[in-house]
Amino acid sequence: MRRTYRLIFVLIALLLATACSNERESDKQWEHSKLSSYASAFSANGKYVLVGDTDAPARLWDIEKREVVFTWQNNEEIGTTTVVGFSADSKVAATVEQDVIVLWEVATGEPMMRLSFPVKIKALALSRHGDYLLMALHNRTAVYFDVISNRVLQILEHDGKAVNSPINQLINAVAISPSGKYALTGGDDQTARLWRLETGEQLRSWKHENQVNIVAFYPKGGYVLTGAGNGQTHFWNMKTGKEKYILRDSIWPKDLPLPDFPTFKSTTSAIDFSPDNKYLVTGHPSQKICLWKVLTGDKIDCWQVARKKALRPGVVIQAVAFSQDGKAIYSAAGNGITQKWQIK
Repeated sequence: MRRTYRLIFVLIALLLATACSNERESDKQWEHSKLSSYASAFSANGKYVLVGDTDAPARLWDIEKREVVFTWQNNEEIGTTTVVGFSADSKVAATVEQDVIVLWEVATGEPMMRLSFPVKIKALALSRHGDYLLMALHNRTAVYFDVISNRVLQILEHDGKAVNSPINQLINAVAISPSGKYALTGGDDQTARLWRLETGEQLRSWKHENQVNIVAFYPKGGYVLTGAGNGQTHFWNMKTGKEKYILRDSIWPKDLPLPDFPTFKSTTSAIDFSPDNKYLVTGHPSQKICLWKVLTGDKIDCWQVARKKALRPGVVIQAVAFSQDGKAIYSAAGNGITQKWQIK
């Protein structure tokens, strides 16, 4: 009988989860790409969004003015920028074209440095001032690089033990802690790993149920966030290694373990913390944006962004950011639309 009631509850939850799209119109929006974009990133100061377009050079947009400030391209072939990023002080921007990184001075738009590597670059994180880079490479390594001295400081690897593989696994996501002392990596071996950058020592490893596609440090320190594709997004204590909570966008009660149903799993593709570090916003490949309380992991709200074309489903949220006053959220999607949402 209990099993029957549990099954009924699951079916009701499934119906509710799939029936409510909660699509919202944004307060402001503009087209950052005519067709679509490979990647997007917001500056920490809330002034800019950098877009790697599929049919144009990379473009730095002024968010409030909704106009292009600079157009950046290293390769003669347009639409080759597939990874973009900013330093935490918002003074340095990076564009990646295959195996080449160009660092740009945001204030002037001038190139600061061009770095070429022997393999393609999959993901990138910049240090606070942009003087160090952490790169996930297609040769199954992550490289910590000193820009000023032009040398590799550490090489980080994910062995295949977690997935019973004899070879190292591809690294998909990287992050540098605000202090610059630690690194996070997430890979195809279904693990997220914490490293000490000074020595290259691995400090923690967290197993997931799928390939890890996103990693981030909590700005106040002490915690990290990691997420698996078509899996769960976790908030971990760095010191103890224990899980504080899982982000749940479903109505399933928090005191019950999540059932192994697809509707209770989702991929997180973008995150940002509010200026006061009390809130977290996540973006997803399913048109969805969610707002959370950092202290408890409780969901405040979730909504779906409008599609660019009604008959073209699937909108990947590539980047999200809070405004500097914490009263609004910005989102940049792969369908070429940047939007502003007032927090209600």
